[in-house]
Amino acid sequence: MVIIDYENTVNPGFWLNRLSQCDWTAGQYLYQQLKEGTFHEHYGEKARLLLLTDGTKLVSFCTYAARDDIPDTELTPWMGFVYTAPEYRGRRLMGRLIAEVKALAREDGYDTLWISTGETGLYEKYGAVFDRMLRSEREDDCRIYRMNTYGFFGWEKADMPARIADYPGIGIPRDMYNALWHLWKRETCAPRMQKDWSEENRTLGQCSITAFLAQDIFGGLVYGVPLEEGGYHCFNVIGDTWFDLTSEQFGGKKPEYSLKWEQTRHDHFMKEEKKARYETLKAALAGWTKAAR
Repeated sequence: MVIIDYENTVNPGFWLNRLSQCDWTAGQYLYQQLKEGTFHEHYGEKARLLLLTDGTKLVSFCTYAARDDIPDTELTPWMGFVYTAPEYRGRRLMGRLIAEVKALAREDGYDTLWISTGETGLYEKYGAVFDRMLRSEREDDCRIYRMNTYGFFGWEKADMPARIADYPGIGIPRDMYNALWHLWKRETCAPRMQKDWSEENRTLGQCSITAFLAQDIFGGLVYGVPLEEGGYHCFNVIGDTWFDLTSEQFGGKKPEYSLKWEQTRHDHFMKEEKKARYETLKAALAGWTKAAR
């Protein structure tokens, strides 16, 4: 399955036709806006429609926009029109679109994403938190949810400056997370976990090589939490601040960070495959940051 941007696809007419077949009233409303050319008028100049596709099938879609259907609010940006086709439901595929929208919001400098819905119990599964009730343009009562665009533990305080300038644009750990989101791959995942790695779970099996790379850039120490299956889950500690760039692999469950043991690259890199994965991720980050200059 592939996520595409509707306006940047080579055949928007084809996907507009697919959208016209949507059995959801709001989907039909979105279709009319796109057909009539009023989409950006409603949701902002930079609004985007993201499509999750399976070959020629439209699996799921959502929008990322500066505005939603809530008038007179300074809240921004919004994820809206979230829909999955009936035959694809129950597989948490919406999570791929949510992850993509969160990445777009981070790149635009936002640490909070907003959602307007009448649903209860849906977005909570993806880490959203109910914030307030607001009235829509149609005078409906809407539940407003907020979602952190940074999903890793400790992100709120992960603002210590880089101690080296080898990676242009990586000024604080959140910048590193933004870049690594595009660079964590199956080949950088621990071998025993590679069969379970996916685009929806990018941080799986990436903890030690990520933590030591973060140590290169920001200093501090690397600690590990013992895992039931053996080994350690690694994270970073700088002074009295800790952050765990790969904690999302636990699905919102917080590791017991108090049970920490200091980790050394000498011990970890005795495994040649782990050292090779570290070097691969390090080179990828260097290439990414230089290309982004």
